[in-house]
Amino acid sequence: MQMLRYVLWVLGAVGLIMAVMLIREFGILGTVKKASIEPLDFTSLKDGEYAGEYVAGRHSSKVKARVESGRVTGIDIVQEISYAGEVQRHVVNKVMETQSLEVDTVSGATVTTRAALKAIENALSAAK
Repeated sequence: MQMLRYVLWVLGAVGLIMAVMLIREFGILGTVKKASIEPLDFTSLKDGEYAGEYVAGRHSSKVKARVESGRVTGIDIVQEISYAGEVQRHVVNKVMETQSLEVDTVSGATVTTRAALKAIENALSAAK
């Protein structure tokens, strides 16, 4: 009987911890989905190398962007978004190709796309 109580207590504690983690994750997802991506005029950016990050739980990202003559010439991923490196690389390639933050989100990866764009935006905002 004592062992059964112990097992039930442990299972209850684990369930509570998991519930708190899920609530936290859903909160982060909502925050990232609602995050606005501000348009930037890439042609007015100052030359240099700029670091940016966006912190959002497992969707956190860090990048380093290079600007030369009003063009973004490189974006290095310093910290990949957990389980989503391929999506993040796709977003970086689209931003480089279009020279704009106004790119389509990757289907099924809206939160990941927006988190990657926010990190890039945060880096390039320092180049205004």
